Amino acid sequence: MATKSHNIRIDERVKEDATAVLSDLGLTLSDGVNVFLRKLIAEHGFPFEVKTGEKNLAYRNRKFRQFLDFAKANPVFEKGYKFDREATNDRKVLL
Repeated sequence: MATKSHNIRIDERVKEDATAVLSDLGLTLSDGVNVFLRKLIAEHGFPFEVKTGEKNLAYRNRKFRQFLDFAKANPVFEKGYKFDREATNDRKVLL
């Protein structure tokens, strides 16, 4: 498989610590980055939970209320159907 070189910025201490852990596993930093990226692709997102801190609680609550209002206004949710993009597009609904 062809590879391509990329420059990325990594905190010096993070790089040192990650390199040490990966070395214990018999891997290089490049190997570790490739493993992470392949897992990201397989999971269609981060291969671990990513969440915001408490300082963003108001924002999350506002977004959740907006979603509830959206769900109440759309019969797709009322009937218990699985949400899908096509149903949303049919009704010209925007989240």
